[in-house]
Amino acid sequence: MRHRRGGVRHVQLPHWNSEVSNGVSDEESRAAHNALTFARWEEHLRRQDEAKQFKRGAARWLFLCIIGLGAGLVAVFVDVSIDKVFEIKMRINDEVYLSVVPVWKQYLAWVGTAMALASVAGILVCYVEVLAAGSGIPEIKCYLNGVDFPSVVGIHTLLAKAVGIVFSVGAGLPCGKEGPMIHSGAIIGAMVSSLRIDETIKPLIRTQEVRDLVAAGAASGVAAAFGAPLGSVLFAIEEGTSHMNPRIMMRLFVASSVATLVSRLWAGPKEGLPVGLLGWRVPVSFGRFANMDYYILEFAIFGLMAIGGGLLGALFNCLNKRLSLWRQRQVGPRGHRRFLEVLFVTFVIASFNFLVPVLATDGGPLMIEELPDTLALYWDTGTKSMKSLFHGQEDYDLRYLSLFAVMNFIFACWNYGVGVPSGLFVPSLLTGSAFGRIIGQLVNTHLIRHQNLPLQAHPGTYALIGACAMLAGTARITISLAMILMETCGEAEFGLPIFLAVMVAKWTGDYFNRGIYDLHIVEIKRVPFLEPQPERDMIRLQVRDVMARPVVTLELVCKISRLVEVLAHTSHHAYPVLYPGTHRMAGMLSQIMLRRILELGADQGAFYGARDAAPEKVIAWAEMTSVHPFRCKTPLQYEKLLSGHMDEYVRLGPYINRNSLFVLKYTSVYACYQIFRQLGLRHLPVLGMDGRLVGIVTRKDLILAEVEDDDSDREEVEEEAAYGTYSAWCPREDSLDSEEEVGSQISTHSTQSLQLTSERTLEDAVGGMGGAGGM
Repeated sequence: MRHRRGGVRHVQLPHWNSEVSNGVSDEESRAAHNALTFARWEEHLRRQDEAKQFKRGAARWLFLCIIGLGAGLVAVFVDVSIDKVFEIKMRINDEVYLSVVPVWKQYLAWVGTAMALASVAGILVCYVEVLAAGSGIPEIKCYLNGVDFPSVVGIHTLLAKAVGIVFSVGAGLPCGKEGPMIHSGAIIGAMVSSLRIDETIKPLIRTQEVRDLVAAGAASGVAAAFGAPLGSVLFAIEEGTSHMNPRIMMRLFVASSVATLVSRLWAGPKEGLPVGLLGWRVPVSFGRFANMDYYILEFAIFGLMAIGGGLLGALFNCLNKRLSLWRQRQVGPRGHRRFLEVLFVTFVIASFNFLVPVLATDGGPLMIEELPDTLALYWDTGTKSMKSLFHGQEDYDLRYLSLFAVMNFIFACWNYGVGVPSGLFVPSLLTGSAFGRIIGQLVNTHLIRHQNLPLQAHPGTYALIGACAMLAGTARITISLAMILMETCGEAEFGLPIFLAVMVAKWTGDYFNRGIYDLHIVEIKRVPFLEPQPERDMIRLQVRDVMARPVVTLELVCKISRLVEVLAHTSHHAYPVLYPGTHRMAGMLSQIMLRRILELGADQGAFYGARDAAPEKVIAWAEMTSVHPFRCKTPLQYEKLLSGHMDEYVRLGPYINRNSLFVLKYTSVYACYQIFRQLGLRHLPVLGMDGRLVGIVTRKDLILAEVEDDDSDREEVEEEAAYGTYSAWCPREDSLDSEEEVGSQISTHSTQSLQLTSERTLEDAVGGMGGAGGM
């Protein structure tokens, strides 16, 4: 339910055990995603045994190596499977060709094979796991940002993703395996984090540690897909983690190095080299360039190409946004409609790719070996076509190359969002390389040969510049993309033109819209995602303008019935714990700890009667931090479990986090946003100037905050105050509990005017709150 408090929008959160349904509004969709907290819990660190630190550290490095190994093996499986599926597809086409049948029968076999392959990928997404659709990069970005998608790092998602991308690429759809490999690596990281190898490493299984392992998995996926360990670390820093430090960077590099080693060990035997051979003889992902010379005069051409890549990327994002919003309204996330869309898109793309080479030749049946390099682009996989554009020595037919570039741009935009696993790296790189090759050949023909300019343009290098400009203009990836391309081409000498291309393309695209991943996160899926920089308007807002109130609180000594009631009626991740009879905060109690207390308190002797002395015994720390699942799944089960203990009490002091962060209510929302983003927080208590709890801020409060017309609000408040509207509940200047009284009375007041009035405007109208007005 959406409502307003203080001129700022707030969203009511769903219940903690409720499922999210499809077809919700924009505001409800934001509230449908639970948040994660990555705040470091010093209480947990304080209790760790110093004697076991070495063993835990060794286990952590072991986990990272397992993640890299797993991501590398999945990449090898996907790579081998794609080659086998493509080989089978070409074999079917060759058998039809050798049967001496009319071309229309070969067409039916080609299209039928493509639709059969795409149907497998479509079934895995439309009927098995909807989160396997697309590249998965937006979902992983959200997870590392603190948004918990259901099943985003589940085993079903991994299976659907890894298997589905094989059939998507094999069907000839404009997609690549690199994006899904990033998602698959992240899932492997989450799976490894759930291993129960030994009790001594259970303290690793914390949200913060899981986040780091998922980030390592995502980086390993990039490294395994491209064979680029340095670029993968930079990609995780640039696109994934919002709280990077040297410690996390080292972990990412270890996992990425292992993943790269696995993929490189496979690359050699794949090309007929001895098993175990490494070094320069092992081919890199996009092939090594024979000549990377360029003149300084060509920087002007590279800059213009980068501007063009930024414009094309912005156009791609704009068209894909409109198409994705239409899909949300008309197609839906799963079911028959989405599956039929997969078949229709595959039919159109397969038909076009088959008919162009046929019509360009004699109109008869064809084999791929008979096609010239330009027409072979329509039948080959994206990676092979890109290698051909990078390293082809002969000039391409500009007519069919231009048609290929334009149609690949259109088909990639159309396909991104269809119900199949699909990456955007290869389609964008392929489109850009085709446009770059065109420009390179034109420069080589018209400017060098005819104008006698002192240049030596190589169309392959122009294809490389066009590829990185197109992807940077679409995804707005910069430094990591430059490093990945340098590693996948085995050339660092061409780094300066690549840096120029990606930066200019990003700046050009940013002028028009967001990158494709952020666009899907913020504007299409409406996820409560904290972007790198807060809005400037947030400087004018203070935390008291956006905080939620009244706050659901507990006391240090709390009745069991109160704990069950709170758990049954709220979905919060943690609750402020107050000193008895006051509004001063003692710490925060997480929902996980609360549920452990309710499940274990009776057996551990932590509960006591109203007339009994409080027991000294507390629930063991190892039990409270156990990774075992909860015994109770719903509030009703807790009520049945504790039916005989409802009138008893429990001390919460031993289980709370006394080091929780907080902000004052006069803190700017801009500063509060940066704290949330950099520390990976989920909530932040708000204190008044007298140190009393007055509210709480969550990430949804920050995202949904918007600046209202302060002048109009002020006039409305002053007018209603003059007529006595607020006289019944305005605080007295000598009232010590004015902040809490105002907070509770605002929440229960029935008039709409009170819901639209912020604490700041009230203070301005009535002369301060709690003795702190005007500060």
